[in-house]
Amino acid sequence: MKKYLSLIFILQLLLANEPIAVVSKIRGKVNHKMIDDKKYKSKLLVNTPILLESQIRTDNKSFVKLIFLDDGTSIAMYSGSEIIIKGNVEKRMISKQIELISGIININVTKQTLGEFTLVTPNSELTCTECGFWILFDPLTGDELIKESGNISIWNPSLNRRSELVMDTTLISLINNEFQQFGTPVADIKYLELLMLEVDEHIIQYKKDEVEEVSSETTSNVVVIKLKNAANVERKLVLTYNK
Repeated sequence: MKKYLSLIFILQLLLANEPIAVVSKIRGKVNHKMIDDKKYKSKLLVNTPILLESQIRTDNKSFVKLIFLDDGTSIAMYSGSEIIIKGNVEKRMISKQIELISGIININVTKQTLGEFTLVTPNSELTCTECGFWILFDPLTGDELIKESGNISIWNPSLNRRSELVMDTTLISLINNEFQQFGTPVADIKYLELLMLEVDEHIIQYKKDEVEEVSSETTSNVVVIKLKNAANVERKLVLTYNK
Protein backbone atom coordinates (compact mmCIF):
# COMPACT_ATOMS: atom_id res chain seq x y z
CA MET A 1 0.00 0.00 0.00
CA LYS A 2 2.83 2.39 0.88
CA LYS A 3 4.48 1.65 -2.48
CA TYR A 4 1.28 2.61 -4.33
CA LEU A 5 0.98 5.83 -2.33
CA SER A 6 4.61 6.68 -3.09
CA LEU A 7 4.03 6.04 -6.79
CA ILE A 8 0.95 8.31 -6.80
CA PHE A 9 2.95 11.03 -5.03
CA ILE A 10 5.75 10.79 -7.60
CA LEU A 11 3.28 10.99 -10.50
CA GLN A 12 1.61 14.03 -8.95
CA LEU A 13 5.01 15.66 -8.51
CA LEU A 14 5.94 15.03 -12.14
CA LEU A 15 2.64 16.49 -13.36
CA ALA A 16 3.07 19.50 -11.08
CA ASN A 17 6.45 20.19 -12.69
CA GLU A 18 5.09 20.10 -16.24
CA PRO A 19 5.28 23.53 -17.93
CA ILE A 20 1.91 25.11 -18.68
CA ALA A 21 3.12 28.34 -20.32
CA VAL A 22 6.21 29.97 -21.80
CA VAL A 23 7.69 33.48 -21.86
CA SER A 24 7.30 34.81 -25.42
CA LYS A 25 8.49 38.38 -24.88
CA ILE A 26 10.27 40.35 -22.18
CA ARG A 27 11.55 43.85 -21.48
CA GLY A 28 13.59 44.86 -18.45
CA LYS A 29 13.77 42.89 -15.20
CA VAL A 30 11.04 40.35 -14.45
CA ASN A 31 11.24 38.24 -11.30
CA HIS A 32 9.89 34.74 -10.73
CA LYS A 33 9.33 32.37 -7.81
CA MET A 34 6.99 29.62 -6.69
CA ILE A 35 4.26 30.75 -4.29
CA ASP A 36 5.73 28.75 -1.39
CA ASP A 37 9.08 30.52 -1.73
CA LYS A 38 9.67 33.46 0.58
CA LYS A 39 11.78 35.48 -1.84
CA TYR A 40 12.05 35.91 -5.58
CA LYS A 41 14.90 33.67 -6.71
CA SER A 42 15.19 34.00 -10.47
CA LYS A 43 14.77 36.32 -13.44
CA LEU A 44 12.71 35.32 -16.45
CA LEU A 45 14.10 35.12 -19.98
CA VAL A 46 12.45 34.52 -23.34
CA ASN A 47 11.40 30.85 -23.66
CA THR A 48 11.52 30.28 -19.88
CA PRO A 49 8.93 27.58 -19.05
CA ILE A 50 6.25 28.56 -16.51
CA LEU A 51 4.75 26.11 -14.01
CA LEU A 52 1.51 26.14 -12.08
CA GLU A 53 1.82 28.01 -8.76
CA SER A 54 4.31 30.44 -10.30
CA GLN A 55 4.40 34.01 -9.00
CA ILE A 56 5.68 36.63 -11.45
CA ARG A 57 6.50 40.31 -10.88
CA THR A 58 7.57 43.02 -13.32
CA ASP A 59 9.83 45.79 -12.08
CA ASN A 60 9.49 49.45 -13.01
CA LYS A 61 9.63 49.94 -16.81
CA SER A 62 9.48 46.16 -17.33
CA PHE A 63 7.16 43.95 -19.36
CA VAL A 64 6.54 40.25 -19.95
CA LYS A 65 4.16 38.28 -22.14
CA LEU A 66 3.19 34.70 -21.31
CA ILE A 67 1.62 32.19 -23.69
CA PHE A 68 -0.24 29.11 -22.41
CA LEU A 69 0.89 25.97 -24.19
CA ASP A 70 -2.50 24.27 -24.53
CA ASP A 71 -4.41 26.95 -26.46
CA GLY A 72 -2.35 30.13 -26.92
CA THR A 73 -4.13 32.23 -24.27
CA SER A 74 -1.85 35.19 -23.51
CA ILE A 75 -1.14 37.41 -20.51
CA ALA A 76 0.72 40.70 -21.04
CA MET A 77 2.05 42.17 -17.78
CA TYR A 78 3.08 45.82 -17.76
CA SER A 79 5.32 47.79 -15.38
CA GLY A 80 4.81 47.15 -11.65
CA SER A 81 2.50 44.14 -12.02
CA GLU A 82 2.38 40.90 -10.07
CA ILE A 83 0.34 37.72 -10.61
CA ILE A 84 0.06 34.14 -9.38
CA ILE A 85 -0.82 31.42 -11.90
CA LYS A 86 -3.14 28.77 -10.48
CA GLY A 87 -5.43 26.07 -11.86
CA ASN A 88 -5.01 22.43 -12.79
CA VAL A 89 -4.06 20.22 -15.72
CA GLU A 90 -6.38 17.51 -17.03
CA LYS A 91 -5.52 15.49 -20.14
CA ARG A 92 -3.02 18.16 -21.14
CA MET A 93 -5.68 20.87 -21.02
CA ILE A 94 -5.24 23.68 -18.49
CA SER A 95 -7.94 25.10 -16.23
CA LYS A 96 -6.64 28.64 -15.80
CA GLN A 97 -6.99 30.85 -12.74
CA ILE A 98 -4.96 34.04 -12.39
CA GLU A 99 -4.63 35.98 -9.15
CA LEU A 100 -3.78 39.63 -9.74
CA ILE A 101 -1.84 41.17 -6.86
CA SER A 102 -0.94 44.51 -8.45
CA GLY A 103 -0.52 46.40 -11.68
CA ILE A 104 -1.86 46.47 -15.24
CA ILE A 105 -2.38 43.41 -17.42
CA ASN A 106 -3.95 42.67 -20.78
CA ILE A 107 -5.37 39.18 -21.31
CA ASN A 108 -6.58 37.44 -24.45
CA VAL A 109 -8.38 34.19 -23.73
CA THR A 110 -8.95 31.70 -26.55
CA LYS A 111 -11.96 29.38 -26.33
CA GLN A 112 -11.63 27.25 -23.20
CA THR A 113 -12.43 23.54 -23.21
CA LEU A 114 -11.83 22.88 -19.50
CA GLY A 115 -14.15 25.22 -17.64
CA GLU A 116 -14.04 29.00 -17.57
CA PHE A 117 -10.99 31.22 -17.43
CA THR A 118 -10.94 32.98 -14.04
CA LEU A 119 -9.13 36.09 -12.79
CA VAL A 120 -9.39 37.10 -9.15
CA THR A 121 -8.38 40.25 -7.27
CA PRO A 122 -9.10 41.42 -3.71
CA ASN A 123 -12.20 43.14 -5.16
CA SER A 124 -13.58 40.97 -7.92
CA GLU A 125 -13.77 37.69 -9.78
CA LEU A 126 -13.84 37.76 -13.58
CA THR A 127 -14.91 34.78 -15.69
CA CYS A 128 -15.19 34.07 -19.41
CA THR A 129 -14.77 31.25 -21.90
CA GLU A 130 -13.35 33.35 -24.76
CA CYS A 131 -12.54 37.02 -24.32
CA GLY A 132 -10.07 39.89 -24.28
CA PHE A 133 -9.77 42.63 -21.66
CA TRP A 134 -7.60 45.06 -19.73
CA ILE A 135 -7.54 45.30 -15.95
CA LEU A 136 -5.85 48.09 -14.00
CA PHE A 137 -5.70 47.28 -10.29
CA ASP A 138 -5.35 49.94 -7.60
CA PRO A 139 -5.69 48.98 -3.89
CA LEU A 140 -7.48 52.28 -3.14
CA THR A 141 -9.72 52.83 -6.17
CA GLY A 142 -10.36 49.18 -7.08
CA ASP A 143 -10.37 47.26 -10.35
CA GLU A 144 -10.72 49.20 -13.59
CA LEU A 145 -11.88 46.80 -16.31
CA ILE A 146 -12.08 47.48 -20.05
CA LYS A 147 -13.51 44.93 -22.46
CA GLU A 148 -11.96 44.14 -25.84
CA SER A 149 -14.00 41.09 -26.88
CA GLY A 150 -16.23 38.24 -25.73
CA ASN A 151 -18.75 37.81 -22.93
CA ILE A 152 -17.19 38.73 -19.57
CA SER A 153 -18.85 38.45 -16.18
CA ILE A 154 -17.67 40.34 -13.08
CA TRP A 155 -18.66 39.30 -9.56
CA ASN A 156 -18.11 41.49 -6.50
CA PRO A 157 -18.17 39.06 -3.53
CA SER A 158 -18.45 41.82 -0.91
CA LEU A 159 -21.83 42.81 -2.41
CA ASN A 160 -22.70 39.39 -3.87
CA ARG A 161 -23.54 41.16 -7.12
CA ARG A 162 -22.65 40.45 -10.71
CA SER A 163 -22.28 42.65 -13.78
CA GLU A 164 -21.36 42.17 -17.45
CA LEU A 165 -18.62 44.11 -19.18
CA VAL A 166 -19.85 46.19 -22.11
CA MET A 167 -17.86 47.34 -25.13
CA ASP A 168 -16.55 50.94 -25.10
CA THR A 169 -17.17 51.23 -21.35
CA THR A 170 -15.10 51.01 -18.20
CA LEU A 171 -16.32 49.16 -15.13
CA ILE A 172 -15.00 49.90 -11.63
CA SER A 173 -15.29 47.20 -8.96
CA LEU A 174 -14.30 47.92 -5.35
CA ILE A 175 -14.99 46.18 -2.04
CA ASN A 176 -18.23 47.37 -0.39
CA ASN A 177 -18.96 49.78 -3.25
CA GLU A 178 -21.53 49.58 -6.02
CA PHE A 179 -20.31 48.94 -9.54
CA GLN A 180 -19.51 52.07 -11.54
CA GLN A 181 -19.80 51.90 -15.33
CA PHE A 182 -19.15 54.70 -17.82
CA GLY A 183 -17.90 55.34 -21.33
CA THR A 184 -14.16 54.73 -21.54
CA PRO A 185 -12.43 58.14 -21.78
CA VAL A 186 -10.29 58.76 -24.86
CA ALA A 187 -7.38 59.63 -22.56
CA ASP A 188 -7.53 56.13 -21.03
CA ILE A 189 -7.48 54.50 -24.46
CA LYS A 190 -4.49 56.61 -25.50
CA TYR A 191 -2.72 55.65 -22.28
CA LEU A 192 -3.16 51.93 -22.98
CA GLU A 193 -2.03 52.41 -26.57
CA LEU A 194 1.09 54.19 -25.30
CA LEU A 195 1.85 51.28 -22.97
CA MET A 196 1.65 48.90 -25.92
CA LEU A 197 3.84 51.05 -28.14
CA GLU A 198 6.52 51.31 -25.47
CA VAL A 199 6.99 47.51 -25.54
CA ASP A 200 6.37 47.06 -29.28
CA GLU A 201 3.03 45.37 -28.81
CA HIS A 202 1.04 45.64 -32.02
CA ILE A 203 -2.55 44.97 -32.97
CA ILE A 204 -2.87 41.70 -34.84
CA GLN A 205 -5.80 41.06 -37.20
CA TYR A 206 -6.80 37.48 -38.05
CA LYS A 207 -8.47 36.75 -41.38
CA LYS A 208 -8.91 33.10 -42.32
CA ASP A 209 -5.40 31.70 -42.76
CA GLU A 210 -3.73 35.07 -43.25
CA VAL A 211 -2.08 37.20 -40.61
CA GLU A 212 -1.87 40.94 -41.08
CA GLU A 213 -0.16 43.41 -38.81
CA VAL A 214 -1.55 46.94 -38.58
CA SER A 215 -0.70 50.20 -36.87
CA SER A 216 3.02 49.73 -37.29
CA GLU A 217 5.53 51.68 -39.33
CA THR A 218 8.33 49.21 -38.67
CA THR A 219 9.14 46.10 -40.71
CA SER A 220 8.00 43.03 -38.81
CA ASN A 221 8.15 39.29 -39.33
CA VAL A 222 5.34 36.97 -38.33
CA VAL A 223 5.78 33.35 -37.28
CA VAL A 224 2.67 31.14 -37.13
CA ILE A 225 2.90 27.93 -35.09
CA LYS A 226 0.01 25.50 -35.41
CA LEU A 227 -0.79 23.42 -32.32
CA LYS A 228 -3.35 20.70 -31.61
CA ASN A 229 -4.56 20.09 -28.07
CA ALA A 230 -5.84 16.89 -26.48
CA ALA A 231 -9.33 17.60 -27.82
CA ASN A 232 -7.86 17.70 -31.38
CA VAL A 233 -8.68 21.42 -31.66
CA GLU A 234 -6.15 23.31 -33.76
CA ARG A 235 -4.83 26.65 -32.48
CA LYS A 236 -2.42 29.13 -34.01
CA LEU A 237 0.31 30.74 -31.94
CA VAL A 238 1.30 33.96 -33.70
CA LEU A 239 4.66 35.53 -32.79
CA THR A 240 5.89 38.82 -34.25
CA TYR A 241 9.33 40.40 -34.16
CA ASN A 242 10.86 43.53 -35.66
CA LYS A 243 13.97 43.71 -37.79
